[in-house]
Amino acid sequence: MRSFITKIYLYSFFADLVFIYPVYSVMFVDKGLSPLQISILLMVWAGTSFILEVPSGVIADKYSRKTILVLSQLVRIVGYMFWVLMPNFLGFLIGFILWGIKSAFTSGTLESFIFDELKARNLESEYAKILGRLQSLGYLAILFSGIGASLSVNYGYGTVLWISIISLIISTLAVYLIPGTRAIASTEETQYFALLRKGLDISLKNVSILQIIIFVSLAQALFGALDEYWSIFANEAGLIKSGLGIFFALYGLVQVVATAIAYKFEKRSDAFFQFLFLVNGLLLLVASYFYKVPFLALLLLLSFLFKLVDVVMQSRLQHQVREESVRATITSVKGFFVELAVMGLYLVMGLVSKYYGYQKAFISIGYIICLIGITYLALSATRALRGQAKAG
Repeated sequence: MRSFITKIYLYSFFADLVFIYPVYSVMFVDKGLSPLQISILLMVWAGTSFILEVPSGVIADKYSRKTILVLSQLVRIVGYMFWVLMPNFLGFLIGFILWGIKSAFTSGTLESFIFDELKARNLESEYAKILGRLQSLGYLAILFSGIGASLSVNYGYGTVLWISIISLIISTLAVYLIPGTRAIASTEETQYFALLRKGLDISLKNVSILQIIIFVSLAQALFGALDEYWSIFANEAGLIKSGLGIFFALYGLVQVVATAIAYKFEKRSDAFFQFLFLVNGLLLLVASYFYKVPFLALLLLLSFLFKLVDVVMQSRLQHQVREESVRATITSVKGFFVELAVMGLYLVMGLVSKYYGYQKAFISIGYIICLIGITYLALSATRALRGQAKAG
């Protein structure tokens, strides 16, 4: 058991110890890619994972999950090799397609693989503890990636990519050395579209659930996906290349802190989190307007507030779901809306930045966030006034 846990921890840690994470967006800019081309890459990345969600689930439930995890990491390694050998739009596109394949085939597979292994040893009660530690190791690896990127980026993007590849090879070897067991728990991905249809039906009949789903989806798309552009923001604001990794590490650190204390805000009203949503839009507007290194601190604050909103509102969504049997269906609906909103964000960023530059694109997204926040607050105020009128 100790050997299994050690190997799965090594797999998880080195899978996220990828130095290219903090700087790959800037690498695309330095290699001459246009803003629209970068957005297309991100859209293809997200779209590949989404399209392969169900096929990957079928395979993960039918074949060895250890083999799938090994092959998926190898596919990702090959994708990074394309980035090294073909540092142009086509090479980056192939790399992102392969990365998207890896993401689709490991989505749910790792968790199910761990459960299978524990179940085979009658230790499934340890599942939650191990999964929590895996997430902590992932955060720690991302922090180290930021520091490592700041130290290695001055030696060239090729060096950063090779270090990332070596880390992924270690991760692959760690899971390869685990003796595989037969599949026990389904990944549930094979039922995705059936769950989606059922979830949409349930959500449309429950206005409270639908409102939270849309709000959480918008928050995760606008703030969670926008972070793919933060390295470009920091670079254009004047931060030196070696500082990008440190900024990325700080960005991850504030998210860890926010995640840890978010529960203390659970009793706050929906209007409070809608106000934080609006504040984040204002923070992005101010940071984008001045577009200087000191104002990157506002992006860190934005990240902190977003995590508070994200964690509490997702928890609130789960509390709104009364029946355990439909919990997966609601999660599927939320995931679907997030993917749609992410694709829309990338498209807007690509088109606006192509014709007007990245700064104007960030300002545009800031206005959109503010408009959404004001709309939500206005709706909340209207409902409150109606409630008072009825009570009166």
